Amino acid sequence: MKTVPAASAGPIDDVRRADPHARAALATAVARSAQLWRSIPDPAAPVPGLSWTAAQTAAHVVADMREYTDALTRQVNGDHAAMNIPDGSPARVRTAVNDRHLTDVSERDMRRLADMLEETAARYLAVATDIEGAEVLTADGLVLEPAVMTCLLLGEQLVHGLDIARAAHRPWSVGRDEALLVVPAVLALAPKYLRPSRTKRANISFELRMRGGCRYRMAIANGTGVVTVAGEKADCVITADPVAFLLIGFGRVPQLPQLLRGRLRAGGRKPWLAATFGSLLASP
Repeated sequence: MKTVPAASAGPIDDVRRADPHARAALATAVARSAQLWRSIPDPAAPVPGLSWTAAQTAAHVVADMREYTDALTRQVNGDHAAMNIPDGSPARVRTAVNDRHLTDVSERDMRRLADMLEETAARYLAVATDIEGAEVLTADGLVLEPAVMTCLLLGEQLVHGLDIARAAHRPWSVGRDEALLVVPAVLALAPKYLRPSRTKRANISFELRMRGGCRYRMAIANGTGVVTVAGEKADCVITADPVAFLLIGFGRVPQLPQLLRGRLRAGGRKPWLAATFGSLLASP
């Protein structure tokens, strides 16, 4: 019997299995985003915690969807022309690409941006449905499967939907089922975003238990990380509400209140390591 390498097991398998559900959730989230954007009278409203306005955040969301759509389309068409990918670590490249988004999408009218989002999402979902198992080079230099791309785009809708809602003082919810679709994709990429300054001498492991979802193990050794299914004993066990885990990971809510509310719980042989988990990763 063929043995599956440990590095390919775990969250990426869950992402592949959930792909149809993720595409449906993305379509629903896009509709929610478009409805929210069209209701906002002030596109220049600042987003709490970001240096962007509501309209700039929306432009970034549109540009990100467009980049993934173009990447999939190139793959389908067999277009392997060189891409303009910035130099640096994945986190630095992601920051440069995000900055470029605000130039690539210059529109700042929230209604027009909502139209652009719906049109681009329809194109994305059409091509993502027809391509499976491919490895696609993206504008930030990552090679991703379409299923992973869909989950990451869903995360963009959820997190930046919250950003724009906060700017406009409007309600916005992130559902547990939605978060459970996004978290595995984020964890599959997590080893690429390890902070060398925090992990180059580390030799630690975490078991990450998502309530209502799966369990994963992240092992970090000398600056390198691997995320697999849970199994071997870990130094620290983090049990988390998936919504809280997602929003903490993207820096949208602080960790301490989530601990006090019971949305996070630390255990294992070294429970204190839970307080350092977030600092080991650079936010994409």
